[in-house]
Amino acid sequence: MIREEIVESIKRILGVEEVPVNLPPKREMGDFSSAICLSLARVKRRPPMDMAKEVAEQLKANLPSYIEEITVSPPGYINFRANWPKLTRTLIPEVLKKGDLFGQPSPVAREKVFIEHTSVNPNKAMHIGHLRNSVLGDTVARVFRWLGYKTEVCNYIDDTGVQVVDVVTALLYLVPPFFQEGSTDIESMWNKVPMDQPFDYFCWDLYARFQGEMEKDPVLQGKREWILHQIEGGHPPISVFAKDLATRIVTSHLETVAELSIFYDLLNWESDIIHQGFWGATFELLKEKGGVRYETEGPNQGCWVVPFGGIVKTDEGVKSLDKILVRSNGSVTYTGKDTAYQLWKFGLLKRDFLYKPWGIQGNGETLWTTAKDGQPATRLPKEFGKANQVINVIDVRQSYPQEVVVECLRQMGFGQEADRSIHLAYEVVNLSPSAAKILGAEENEEKRSVAMSGRSGTGVKAKDFIEMVKKKVVEKADHPLEENVARALASAAIRYYLLRFSLESQIIFDFDEALKTNGDTGIYLEYAHARACSILRKTEERKIECDWTEDVVPVRLTETERDLMEVLSRFRSEVIRVSQTLRMSQLTEYAFDLATAFTNFYEHPDPESDAQTPFIHLQDGNLRTFRLSLVRAFQIVMGNTLRLMGMPTLERI
Repeated sequence: MIREEIVESIKRILGVEEVPVNLPPKREMGDFSSAICLSLARVKRRPPMDMAKEVAEQLKANLPSYIEEITVSPPGYINFRANWPKLTRTLIPEVLKKGDLFGQPSPVAREKVFIEHTSVNPNKAMHIGHLRNSVLGDTVARVFRWLGYKTEVCNYIDDTGVQVVDVVTALLYLVPPFFQEGSTDIESMWNKVPMDQPFDYFCWDLYARFQGEMEKDPVLQGKREWILHQIEGGHPPISVFAKDLATRIVTSHLETVAELSIFYDLLNWESDIIHQGFWGATFELLKEKGGVRYETEGPNQGCWVVPFGGIVKTDEGVKSLDKILVRSNGSVTYTGKDTAYQLWKFGLLKRDFLYKPWGIQGNGETLWTTAKDGQPATRLPKEFGKANQVINVIDVRQSYPQEVVVECLRQMGFGQEADRSIHLAYEVVNLSPSAAKILGAEENEEKRSVAMSGRSGTGVKAKDFIEMVKKKVVEKADHPLEENVARALASAAIRYYLLRFSLESQIIFDFDEALKTNGDTGIYLEYAHARACSILRKTEERKIECDWTEDVVPVRLTETERDLMEVLSRFRSEVIRVSQTLRMSQLTEYAFDLATAFTNFYEHPDPESDAQTPFIHLQDGNLRTFRLSLVRAFQIVMGNTLRLMGMPTLERI
């Protein structure tokens, strides 16, 4: 509230897009300070102090709402002193009145945002890198939903890809009895699956083993090629077996992410994209609009390509920068299928899936799935696709293919949709050398990090990680924890850990760092929220009157009261900022600031005094009501912040 109005006022005066407003180097200077004149001095070719004085005079003529004094200090800072009692009299009653709805904009008709995340190959157990994707995507969806947007959250299942082909081939041909081509008895192949191991874990080991065996066995390579064509062509019984295998894995994935309160609206299967003829319709549209070109010579001879860079000469010879959508053998690349799928997301494709319910999720909502035996959209109680904005959460290694998808849309004349196609790219999760050593990878002291590899079976399985964190939470607790509380704290710790890294930051997973339960962690936030709930619970048990009126606001707020008020006032603008930048780490930064401000307020409400009286024991009725109202306001805003991050709001720990 305060910072935002300062920023908007300076923007109008200077005609700039960005205005930094921070805490001043020294508190005596004021409550807020901006160095905008220092950064503009070279551009404007004026002394920063002269500019700062002019801006300050214009601001004084029309003071921002909660500012009572503006000063200038060398070498060009504009400083602001806030009227904290005035802000308090406005903000606290609003928080108390709106409660869980505080910070939400007025309900208005808003656009539909399509968010796709997770999209893990259905061939083995998830690992922690997959969890980063899921937690990011789920939090983005929560933020947009909070702001009033219609949201549709989808999980894309690549059930026809080579990873699924590998596991199917391994299950049928790595261990006898082998499947006989032409046979219809494929159900017996499931007997090879051990009963004492989770299926996704079994496939994790099987996939890694198959990679090594295939490299030295040409017979296996031939079987793999045959399986691939059977799956792509939808030929039973192999295609049915592959779909059953993928379905079992997806079921395990859904159970894993549900541990972190992650749910979806729709599962989209690649086999259904193929079955419904999405690519054929897209290919015809691309050719009609001149978006693709057939190459009759050069390195891409016989292929259909998207003109994306032309032919270049390198030290290695002639190379094409154009992106192939259809190979010379007639097969379609992943990017081709993704382009068709992107058109569907915007409702631009004159084709649609068939749908049916998958089941009821842990949040009580129905999960839908595309299916060959489903119903058309016209018979459903809800509508899928037809979004105004699409956010694809995929790691940075897919940046180029995502650029090609956007360029294809632009080539077809869908410029607006191209502009509203957002690739939320993030860096991958790798292992620290010590973590890799624990997992059995080869030691290499020169490496700063070790990539997780499904081919070698090196990685931290998501389910194992969740259980490890839960165990650590129980060990660190100073009293026995109930099972549901331990699971909730583990979920909070994991989600916060994966969110607090910036998108550009590669997470170097280290067991000691990831399992921390104090400091800048989700556990710290949960304890702050539970502490506020405990204070309010004791207030109610002792029947302490706590009715807010403007009269309870002190003439002067203490430093810790002011700090808490400042962070509370930022909540609404922080959520809007996060929706614009899609940087969920900014939400964790705000949450940590909020928890820290509350902890300082709770522990030192009177920082200038040697004695700190608990709020419920204060003899001054007005001061007691004021501080307990601040506790209640914190509990509301922290609760809202935790829910935005998908974390539980524990009242007792």
